[in-house]
Amino acid sequence: MKNSFAKLRGFFREVDWRLVFLLGPRHSFTPEQWQRLDRLPGISPTIKVAAVVNVLALALIAAVELPLAIARLVFGGTLLLGLVTLWVSADLWRRPTQRRLHRAYGFSAVPLGAAFGFMMASKPQQWMHEPWNHELLIRGCAIGFVYTMAIWAVAMWRNEFMADWLHDEALREQKLELAQRLSSAQIQPHFLFNSLASLQHWVAVKDDRAAPLLQSLTSYLRATLPLFDRPLLSVGEEAEAVRRYLEVMQARLGGRLRFALDIAPDAAAAQLPPGVLLTLVENAVEHGVQAQLSGGELQLRAYLHAEGGLCVEVLDDGPGPSDALLQLPPLDPAAMLRDAQASLGLQNSRLRLWQAFGEHAELSLSHRPEGGCRALVWVRAPQPRS
Repeated sequence: MKNSFAKLRGFFREVDWRLVFLLGPRHSFTPEQWQRLDRLPGISPTIKVAAVVNVLALALIAAVELPLAIARLVFGGTLLLGLVTLWVSADLWRRPTQRRLHRAYGFSAVPLGAAFGFMMASKPQQWMHEPWNHELLIRGCAIGFVYTMAIWAVAMWRNEFMADWLHDEALREQKLELAQRLSSAQIQPHFLFNSLASLQHWVAVKDDRAAPLLQSLTSYLRATLPLFDRPLLSVGEEAEAVRRYLEVMQARLGGRLRFALDIAPDAAAAQLPPGVLLTLVENAVEHGVQAQLSGGELQLRAYLHAEGGLCVEVLDDGPGPSDALLQLPPLDPAAMLRDAQASLGLQNSRLRLWQAFGEHAELSLSHRPEGGCRALVWVRAPQPRS
């Protein structure tokens, strides 16, 4: 008996009585959440046209089989009330709150009830004996009920949808943050492993290149490791990290690697997600320089574009990008989070640019006319989104 009572009490505790008694939206949002919700798309033109068509159909149905004079009045009143309902529903679509729901009731159902109440109170005897008045009262109550329930349904559904959307966005941002942290962690292990393997070999064979490599690697780690804990880095800071990296690689490759960095002063303060430039430079070294027995030359350029925004180029004179890289599909963050392999390398850098700048940033690869690969990062909105 006690278990049954406990289950019954637990059941009723889980019931949301605000919904049971149609009291209105149950979720309230902070000003910051409303700012985010304002980015949701508005009502589509198709929905707007469909809503007006339904109001016209309801007005025609309400006026069917009534005398012509009364039918015109009913049709006009139903149509006017329907358009007002659509207006307040559009306001609820944008801000589905309890207060606005009550205001919507005041603009739609309350005027209809007040009109019927006034007519009945002003001429009660005449109202009771007119043959069509009872029909008008029934139809008016039905119209008021339909419009009131439509307003309530819009407010309730939209409020629940917004709450679910915010919850999904929070989960999505957590996944993106995790992907960003994992991508930052992936930048260094591969490079460090190869450098330490070379260092170990040179120390074992007593190669004179071991000491310069160790010095360059130590300088790189001391200068760059603290940088990757930050969400954004200036181009100048990451260019210095790139320089340290290339010094380590030059100690390993010797004269096979030649590089030049050209960072315009006005572009050095622009910000990018950490590791994007290092990833592109590392790819250029691996596929453009090490792929050739004679080595190659690598250039890093950063400047502000004449059309606005930041441009960063990583150039090499190697064999150029493969067809597979050139045919990578456009950025799809959701697909990248589903497919771990798609979050590596080039696509991973695109993901991090998208996370920081949205659609205002792009990363593209192309063949250079003189031979080699050109990786271009173009951020049309220098300031990262919040």
